[in-house]
Amino acid sequence: MKKILLIATGGTIASGYTQEGLAPKIEAGELLQYVEGYQDFCQVDVASPFRLDSTNVCGKHGLELTAL
Repeated sequence: MKKILLIATGGTIASGYTQEGLAPKIEAGELLQYVEGYQDFCQVDVASPFRLDSTNVCGKHGLELTAL
């Protein structure tokens, strides 16, 4: 069975409405509920090193991702 690492960092896909506007809200594992039947063809491990809007991601965050 294939193994996939889902790396969630916040951003548009995981955002939801808050009183201050859009903000990272959905947990990484919750995103998988939108992919029907993935368990039939792969095993998914989840990592969420940070939860930021993409406009707030900078070089140090890229370094964090390389450590995964």
